[in-house]
Amino acid sequence: MLPRWPTYDLFDIKLALYSLFPARMPHGGVFLCSSDTIELFDESHINTNWLLTNDFVAFAHPSSLSVGTQHGVFVLDPTDKRKCICVLQKPTIEQMKSHKAIWCHGDEEFVYTDSLYYFNMNVAQRLADIYRQEHNIQCEIDCYGDFMNPLGICPLPRPIGNENDNNNNNQQCIRIKQKLYDALLDCHLQVIILHKSSFNHTGTNDEYLDICCGNGRAGQEIFDELKLEKHVGCKVFDESRHDTIDFWHGILPALPHGDTLHHQPSAPDVHGCVIHSFIHPKCRSSQRSLLEYCCIGIPMHIGENTILSNITFVTYSDFNQNILYLPSNLIMQTIPLNDELFATFAFGFYDNMKITYNNNNKIMYFGQTLSIIAKKIHRHIDDLFDDENNKSLWTLKIFPVTKNPNESFEKTLKLILSNDFIMSEKQYVSIQEILKRRDISLTIQYRSNLINCT
Repeated sequence: MLPRWPTYDLFDIKLALYSLFPARMPHGGVFLCSSDTIELFDESHINTNWLLTNDFVAFAHPSSLSVGTQHGVFVLDPTDKRKCICVLQKPTIEQMKSHKAIWCHGDEEFVYTDSLYYFNMNVAQRLADIYRQEHNIQCEIDCYGDFMNPLGICPLPRPIGNENDNNNNNQQCIRIKQKLYDALLDCHLQVIILHKSSFNHTGTNDEYLDICCGNGRAGQEIFDELKLEKHVGCKVFDESRHDTIDFWHGILPALPHGDTLHHQPSAPDVHGCVIHSFIHPKCRSSQRSLLEYCCIGIPMHIGENTILSNITFVTYSDFNQNILYLPSNLIMQTIPLNDELFATFAFGFYDNMKITYNNNNKIMYFGQTLSIIAKKIHRHIDDLFDDENNKSLWTLKIFPVTKNPNESFEKTLKLILSNDFIMSEKQYVSIQEILKRRDISLTIQYRSNLINCT
């Protein structure tokens, strides 16, 4: 995080990095970027003889071929790199070669990948017209793939459906994508190459931790370039006051803003990233860990590849040891729900949330079968999903709904750690349902209280 007051988050950083673009949009338009990337570029190396006036203006980064397989790749005219022949979508290396998208600098091969782009009000009007005509249809549109497919001198083919697919939703979606393709087919695309730039993806857990903790090549580059710090707004938890603190409901400690974490006596042994949190003096954390907006009043060891967010944990009903060891490769977050309720979800760092299963026996949760989890929460295994045809970790209803955040975290933690733990709550929710019922205003209030006290 940036060492300022208040703490600047990723959204603030992106606004600052893109500050040179609005002045080059004389007629307005839409400037679109990904929410899970950080692009660094040297403005002095960008050709200044351009304005954002064409139908589409896209910015390209030199990237390795492996990066290109996960992003859009521009196929550029070798005689004039501002002209784009087509935009490949997550191509294989063989496809890059066949389209002559690979460039060489000495012995190094690279491609030009997409990131941020602009489109003018003419394009915006075309898109708005399609929405007005088709707003009753539910269809997921990719603002990179579906918008870029029809662009270029020799664009990619028009999308086609599967004649054997009788699913009406799929057919409707193909029809919408074809309509988009036709509407954008005659639009002009200009490509501006950001030669001295780097494209840093933060969308995976590994990438996110690297950037938060300053690990790896990308993390170190971003920390150095943006002058980031790993510890921002952190305090040592005062054990004598745990009964009088509730950051969720505005019961705050009367503590000065003063010292940072390591300037206080009995400072925790914290090596990872910590953002606006109160930490027990006997806590320990690894270098690849993130604690954000937490209040931890229990001695705790936080292992590798761990992300804790919005955690309040100041009492533990069965705590009879010197330190509580959390397993490595753990992600936990407490989220307030409507009606003043709370739920904490927990998943493995490398869990695949997107895989759907047709067999309950294939779904594992922290090494436990669903039948074991069902017994722990006093439920029948058939009650763990709302839809028999949509079984995944994303839709797994195992997280207890409680009246306070401490209880919420403790019960979810015991679901992972305890072999003989049995609980019987009235409600269990999936992360899918948690996100539908979350109380965003209470989350903002909680985080604001922590920011003001750290």
